[in-house]
Amino acid sequence: MGLKLKKRSTVMASLLLALTVALTGCGGGNNAEGGNDPAASGGNGEATSPENMKATIKVWDWDEAFLKYMIPEFNKVYPNIKVEYSIVNNVDYLQKLQSGIASGSEVPDVILGEMTYRGQLFDLGVLANLEEAPYNMDKSQLFDYLIPLLSNSKDELVAVDQQITPGGLAFRRDLAKEYLGTDDPALLEGMLKDWNAFTQKGIEVKDKSGGKVVMMSGLGDAFRVLYGQTASDYIKDKEIDLTSRVKGPLTDLFNMRDAGILGKLETDTPAWSASFAKGETIFYPLAPWGPKWAVAANDKEGKGRWGLVKAPGGGTTVGGTSVSVYKDSKAKEAAWAYVNFVYLSREGTSKSFEKFGFPPGVKSFYEDNDLIEKGSEYDEFFGGQNLMKYFYENVVPEMKGQSQTKYESFVVNTFNMLYPLFTKDATITADAALQKYIAEVKNKVQGVTVK
Repeated sequence: MGLKLKKRSTVMASLLLALTVALTGCGGGNNAEGGNDPAASGGNGEATSPENMKATIKVWDWDEAFLKYMIPEFNKVYPNIKVEYSIVNNVDYLQKLQSGIASGSEVPDVILGEMTYRGQLFDLGVLANLEEAPYNMDKSQLFDYLIPLLSNSKDELVAVDQQITPGGLAFRRDLAKEYLGTDDPALLEGMLKDWNAFTQKGIEVKDKSGGKVVMMSGLGDAFRVLYGQTASDYIKDKEIDLTSRVKGPLTDLFNMRDAGILGKLETDTPAWSASFAKGETIFYPLAPWGPKWAVAANDKEGKGRWGLVKAPGGGTTVGGTSVSVYKDSKAKEAAWAYVNFVYLSREGTSKSFEKFGFPPGVKSFYEDNDLIEKGSEYDEFFGGQNLMKYFYENVVPEMKGQSQTKYESFVVNTFNMLYPLFTKDATITADAALQKYIAEVKNKVQGVTVK
């Protein structure tokens, strides 16, 4: 049963109040050590108010629209903290950061980490432990599944979540109605209760459409969902038990490939983007960031054309971005004030949710919140379906976190390198693909046992 939106208890109200006080009580920029402690003080031993915090912080991000909106909102509360930002493509982010660290040149105070390289970022040892002063983050504020996704190999909390990324499947209502007989989300979920049922229905779609319409765009999209659904801690010290981690997902993936229900597109390519409006693919992985960046951006005339269902097999994670503070920042308190306001405080997260539909990782945000009931502007692409309420009630309770190490990044990136080959060469079986996968990971991570 999904979580239900409920009235906030006195305890939760106190927690939210504590978070608000923490926001306004962060230590000042002149060597204050208070962090989230309301008794934090500046150099004069007195509590530092937001307007008295003076510093300049540097932020690297790839979403300029977000920054241009949120920084002025932040400065309404912290008028004397100057936020200088640089737009860095997420593909180039880690390399640019490593170059800055190695050369001793510019390193931002606020550091982002996309899921594809998060493990490598956490392993660099340059991120502050947010449970220590001056941050004093209480991780119980966050959804439980997020803790391993935001912790390094030492179990130190080194990040907060930019936004939660519960994953379901967006579907084209017109195609679903024509080839599956309904565009009702509840009926589709009953029809597609597991991946075997999904595959059988996909065969029917293939036959009815003469092979023109597929269930999903390609192996990349399908594996993204399967992999997220089966999250587990399969990396222990210098051993990667890849077989236990991916044999099941690969088996389901190749069953779908061999049944001919998947397209041949690579995720995040121009052809993949164009396919949203083309109308030959029914389902796409979708997280809360997807209505804006995937659906609305790629199917501009698609208002009312889409729906959202839970994926067969349950909740999954689709992408995700961590937000951290550089441990050697000269403006730790100011950097934390920014992170705290934008990604944790009720005021800041309400602004980003209203404007961009970004749902925060703070549990209290979802309790007795009119914004959830109101929905977002992108709901109109989904026939008025309340997307965030659906994600929260139906997907979040089933999500699993997975510990992040530098090897996780190699595992994920190796699959992304291999799946075009698995798409083109239909003679490769799931077992052969697993052995190829193991061999490639071994080549990338010397000195580690991969089995």
